[in-house]
Amino acid sequence: MASKKLRVGVIGVGGIAVACHLPYWQELENEGRVELVGVCDLIKSRVAVGQERFGARKGYTDYKKMLREDQYDIIDICTHNRWHCPMTVDALKAGAHVLVEKPMAMNAKESQAMIQAAHKSRKKLMVAQHMRFEAPHEKLKDVVERGTLGQIYTASAVWLRRRGIPGWGKFHIRKESLGGPLIDIGVHMMDLCMWLMGFPKPKAVMGKVYRMFGDRKDLVNGSWGEPYPPKEFDVEDYAIALVRCENDITMRVEASWAANIPEERNEVSILGDKAGLSTNPLGVYGYEKNALTSTRFDWLPTLEGHRGEIRHFTECIEKNLPVRVKPEESLQIQKIIDAIYESSRKNKEILIK
Repeated sequence: MASKKLRVGVIGVGGIAVACHLPYWQELENEGRVELVGVCDLIKSRVAVGQERFGARKGYTDYKKMLREDQYDIIDICTHNRWHCPMTVDALKAGAHVLVEKPMAMNAKESQAMIQAAHKSRKKLMVAQHMRFEAPHEKLKDVVERGTLGQIYTASAVWLRRRGIPGWGKFHIRKESLGGPLIDIGVHMMDLCMWLMGFPKPKAVMGKVYRMFGDRKDLVNGSWGEPYPPKEFDVEDYAIALVRCENDITMRVEASWAANIPEERNEVSILGDKAGLSTNPLGVYGYEKNALTSTRFDWLPTLEGHRGEIRHFTECIEKNLPVRVKPEESLQIQKIIDAIYESSRKNKEILIK
């Protein structure tokens, strides 16, 4: 007997959904595993894209109406950050499992409410941290779990753009997104770094954020996509922090949308007493006897991270398996983000409870 198709709904049909979510739901539908029942967006032309290009049966501009009219097994949320919490909670209450784009929410309090709603509904909740599903990072996770690094003591999570302020959506508006590159691209690197290390519990943060470029009219080649009104820009364009974790482990965090650097950089590096690793360039670096060693990987499977996360989440529901990106881990990342912003405002170290 064929297994039941999972009924899927996608809320938010913007760039991330069209490029990185809907194609993979469509792929799973072609495999007979899911049915794309509904899409929702405030902009009617985007709803039409969800229906005409990706074959969604129904289209909505009101997500609550969408949840009322049909029963969904999975709701995939790809909206502005401020909607992550209320939409997730409503979808869980409606009986759906939820995959929600990063960051988890606007603050730790909202993240905790999402976790509580998942526990109460007995449904799965996962934040779409797609970098965990990329083959190079899966290989490095295996390296760490085999004990190759020895005692981990410090790490670095960096994504610096020379110029790359999002010129679409509302990334640059605090009430919609909370922050700038820290919560947009820095969250990816922090999640990847902490996951590779086994998520040591964060204890304290000292951080600072800056707005040096985003609200300037003279910024040349500052944005991707359509230019945004500089007067609207009220988030940071650079962030730096030191996170102290349990067992004396530290993590340095750095993120920018615009900075006067030679070229874009993104890398997680982790140091242990036996070896260290780096995501860019990908490798493991150590020593043996009187020699320094380097391990590179000549071939790895190609699996786009968003495709991997969507297929993983679907399989977890089909087989009732635990999700790779545990919501409690995403809560820890949210606490770090909250503490960095608070540390910057108060100019002091912030303890994390």
